[in-house]
Amino acid sequence: MPHVRIDMHRELAPRMSQISDAVHAGLVSGLDMTPDDLFQVFRLHDEGELVYSRTFPDADRTDIVFIEILASPGYTDEQKQRGMTAVADRVAEVGIKKDNLLLVLVETAPGVAWHAPAAEG
Repeated sequence: MPHVRIDMHRELAPRMSQISDAVHAGLVSGLDMTPDDLFQVFRLHDEGELVYSRTFPDADRTDIVFIEILASPGYTDEQKQRGMTAVADRVAEVGIKKDNLLLVLVETAPGVAWHAPAAEG
């Protein structure tokens, strides 16, 4: 059950739905997630609130979109690499330059993710 946080400049807000769909599609295809496993938070920032290197490492950034994926342990290194590549490819398809992406996958400790059980009734 990956949880995704996406930080980007406010000017990209009109493309939020496209970016959301692209990130989700990349995770579904790359991590073999089920399509209904969708948990995302977008945070919009004004100019100057996102600080980043325009060139590190060997990049040519004109903007930045931070995508942080919090995932339960259990994905193989191959799945993680495939997932990150799929997310970057899908987001690039909606017009966000790959150099402008910073993707991070963080595994939580086992048993840390929790959701309320379904209501009985």
